Amino acid sequence: MIKSVLIVGGGSAGWITANMLNADMKRANLPVQITLIESPDIPTIGVGEATVPSIRRTMTGIGLSEQDLMQSAEATFKTLIRFINWNKGEAYDHPFDRRPRPGSEQLARQWSARNGKRFDQTVSVLSQIADENLAPKTPQTPQYQANFPYAYHLDAIKLANRLSDFGRERGIQHVQAKIEAVSVQPDGQIASVTTDQGETYSADLFVDCTGFRSVLLGDALNVGLKTYSDYLLCDRAVTMRVPYDVYKPEQIVTYTRSIARDAGWQWDINLQTRRGLGYVYSSAFLSDDEAEAQLRASEGPHTKDIPANRIKFASTKRHVSWKKNCVAIGLSDGFLEPLESSGLYMIEYGAQMLGLMLQDFAHAPDATIRNFNRNMDDLYEEVLSFINLHYVISNRRDTPFWRAATADSAIWSGLKEKLEIWQNRPPHDMDMHGPQRLFALDSFEFILHGMKYVAPDHGLTPTMPDHTEILKKCRTHLPKHEVFLDLLARASRAMA
Repeated sequence: MIKSVLIVGGGSAGWITANMLNADMKRANLPVQITLIESPDIPTIGVGEATVPSIRRTMTGIGLSEQDLMQSAEATFKTLIRFINWNKGEAYDHPFDRRPRPGSEQLARQWSARNGKRFDQTVSVLSQIADENLAPKTPQTPQYQANFPYAYHLDAIKLANRLSDFGRERGIQHVQAKIEAVSVQPDGQIASVTTDQGETYSADLFVDCTGFRSVLLGDALNVGLKTYSDYLLCDRAVTMRVPYDVYKPEQIVTYTRSIARDAGWQWDINLQTRRGLGYVYSSAFLSDDEAEAQLRASEGPHTKDIPANRIKFASTKRHVSWKKNCVAIGLSDGFLEPLESSGLYMIEYGAQMLGLMLQDFAHAPDATIRNFNRNMDDLYEEVLSFINLHYVISNRRDTPFWRAATADSAIWSGLKEKLEIWQNRPPHDMDMHGPQRLFALDSFEFILHGMKYVAPDHGLTPTMPDHTEILKKCRTHLPKHEVFLDLLARASRAMA
């Protein structure tokens, strides 16, 4: 029976995991002491500013209110990703809603035969109300609920700081210290960690949230990495934060912009008081200085005095996520480039699964570890396949990067056969791992049709859905995004 858990490392991974485990154990009435050790001297990588709708379930489980989340993490709504220039000169959306259901395969075939109408605008209401900058809910709608699925753009560092306060108020022990040594027993179990303050901490289970350093699973237990760099070529990012008092766009939009560039792609994320910008690129085709110069040039002269942060990464995954009495969650386990905002989801999924499996561990420890590892491997391969899809079906061949990214050798083996099939018919539920995955049929449809990969079936007469009435209701009842944010800020000031 696990009675104590020691989480090493803070940030989003550490504090989401700590709070989820704490809440799960309290609901199960299990007396598990959770301790988190983090170094005050190691900066947090705060680029996880876009989320997917699962974040609402996660925060509900933790017990943090939506108003608290949005105010403390400077959150705005996210309803879709808008892809620009992934096919040269074109744009399409990957929204969180998909209507109507069922019969999606038939609808997709019908859409393919229709000229002059984008797939996202045909089947998604969010894709249309995003252009009018409407919030996906009203201030009166209960927290974390709405008629439309939605997520957030947020400041990941501020979220971690709020979850730190929230967790400590609910009994999580917090230690600020640097790990100096890890003691490993002859049987491969971690016995304890020692800090720079001379304190030694032991536990039944250790959770590695130390980021790319992977102090426990990688260094102490020698679990190596498998690489996906042949399929995801980008390995660098240069990022900037542009405050609105320096430059504010016309609107604080409800979507992430993903703009394809000569050697990768650029994100543009709107928070409450600033924008987050980042150029994700391949160092094989672009130098760090050139990438920063291009990011500044694309944004404009107002970036002159704004500092840029340069990040090196690799798309990798530990051979196992859980070994002996150590589990890695977040960057310490692996990372796939930030396209499609899967980073925080990987943390949520790992933490949620760990909370469930801690209750299995007492009865079947070995089976629990194998089950956890299999599920994490499946998730990484699912996300890898979906991200890889964006690159390999592009029609761009205009730069050395795009010629390499679309080469046959860059197609993930788990995707190659499906692409051959999807050239002749739309994807089907039977092609997917299952409807509960992060990227199921709906997501594949938006990318494949958005990039015009699926061959049209001209033998069908299209019968398109009519969203006139629901759009009319949206325009009547949903506030503009900025109006919602202003009302949120007023309510928070009134409660202070």
